Amino acid sequence: MLLECGMQEEGLFRVAPSASKLKKLKAALDCCVVDVQEYSADPHAIAGALKSYLRELPEPLMTFELYDEWIQASNIQEQDKRLQALWNACEKLPKANHNNIRYLIKFYPSSQNIKT
Repeated sequence: MLLECGMQEEGLFRVAPSASKLKKLKAALDCCVVDVQEYSADPHAIAGALKSYLRELPEPLMTFELYDEWIQASNIQEQDKRLQALWNACEKLPKANHNNIRYLIKFYPSSQNIKT
């Protein structure tokens, strides 16, 4: 829904939804009973739920285990080598984490040219 309806929304991930709407959406998501139509007019609520999900993960999306590798890759000066090191670290992520990152990258403004 965010990719279909929210990409043109100003401040999609900066503007906070109302606390009550976010709480209601999170409860519906936890029960797997979301009425998409109810939230289609408020992409900020969906974005807020996504941010909350990411904050509440028991382990960071990029994993504690790969932390040093991410840091080392980010410190590489040559862009091609840095990108290759980052790609190599991505390949080591658990499948669910890798899929989540592939989804999240689609929200980066210049990602329209990135094949995921």
